[in-house]
Amino acid sequence: MGRDGVKHTTSTRESSKNRTFVESIEQKGRQIMKTHVLTLALSLLLVGSVGAQTFTIDWTKPDTVKGLPTDFQLKREGSVRNLNMTGKELYFSYDISLLGLDHTAQLCMTMCWALYPGPGDNPYERIGQVLAPNGTLPIYVDIAPNGSIDNSVIKVSLFDKSDKAEVLNFTTTFVVSNTSSIRDAAEIGLTTGPLPASDVLVVRGDALHTISTLGLYDTSGNLVRSFGVSGSSVASLPLSGLATGAYRLIMTQTNGEMVSTPVVIAH
Repeated sequence: MGRDGVKHTTSTRESSKNRTFVESIEQKGRQIMKTHVLTLALSLLLVGSVGAQTFTIDWTKPDTVKGLPTDFQLKREGSVRNLNMTGKELYFSYDISLLGLDHTAQLCMTMCWALYPGPGDNPYERIGQVLAPNGTLPIYVDIAPNGSIDNSVIKVSLFDKSDKAEVLNFTTTFVVSNTSSIRDAAEIGLTTGPLPASDVLVVRGDALHTISTLGLYDTSGNLVRSFGVSGSSVASLPLSGLATGAYRLIMTQTNGEMVSTPVVIAH
């Protein structure tokens, strides 16, 4: 109310408009700030994802694969897994400079390639392997000992043709030795009998469920008989037709580890 008794509403309206204007500016400022924060967070997320591996290998066996010089083949198997929805065309390079002198090696996916020593390998001379979005590919690397006691190391670099910066490196070590380096079967709870055996050798123990192959070897390291895996905790191994003498039963577990036990046959 002014001195003349008249209400002055103009200043009130102007004050209200100013407050509304200021509030509008503050609200817009907050929205802009939120947008900037969201943009920054998204940028950091994108930066953090750069260089992330988009494919991997699920191995069924550990890095070191053990075997005998008389084994036909020692193998490490796995599956290449695509971790996103982008299809890939895979190639590989390799290093076998540490391959055993008499060992031979190969790498397989949907097809197999022999691995040769020396420089000059061109990955693109091989057919690219198509890895479907969220798909898988079988993969394995193996060696043939060819009767030689030695160690072999195979190094492989697997890469996508469309993104050569994304490389998956892996190493597989093969240890080929005689039976003296293999653990005793008793260490994993396996027993054999009777000793000496005549017609049948019985192997007992819960660890039989982990055994993938059984082989009977003579004192020269020659495989004289292979046996099937029953899947139970007791296995009866027929011995008929085998000469009297000393042998060694070697069992390979599903993880690639090997155990053995002496066997004596007397007819």
